[in-house]
Amino acid sequence: MITKVSDVTDLVNQAIADPSRAFPRILQLAASDDWKEREVAATILVEAGKKKPGDIVSEMMRWADHNDLNVRRTASEGLRGIARKQPELVLPVVEKLKADSNLYVKKSVANVLRNMGNYDPELVLKTCAEWARDENKDTAWIVKDGLRKLKAKFPGEVQRILGVP
Repeated sequence: MITKVSDVTDLVNQAIADPSRAFPRILQLAASDDWKEREVAATILVEAGKKKPGDIVSEMMRWADHNDLNVRRTASEGLRGIARKQPELVLPVVEKLKADSNLYVKKSVANVLRNMGNYDPELVLKTCAEWARDENKDTAWIVKDGLRKLKAKFPGEVQRILGVP
């Protein structure tokens, strides 16, 4: 059983050097019934994203459509590092996941938005304002949770997006 990234250093190194060769094994971890293996998968993607963000985002676009909720969540979680440095790059992936009905996935997408908000709050506010117009209950949940930390700095804007008088 794999419980930490140090258990799969060869896979981490392969993911950094040539992500496409590592994706099948990372996908197996992402689809695991064991949460520790799923967290390892996301962490490998975060590490690989430091060197090959485009490759990671391209693959996560595919994973965002996966029928396994654990894989969809990993598609979001694996973007944490890229979301901090290049938030606009991850928008197409979180856009695909914005209406996911699974709470596990929704929490991850909202977390990515909060991370992005630390570095590019205007982008998150703009994105959430657009998403709020969808009138989808799952998207609304993500928007509300994703804006949680921006309430203090941008109270008026957040209230407007959330439709709070």
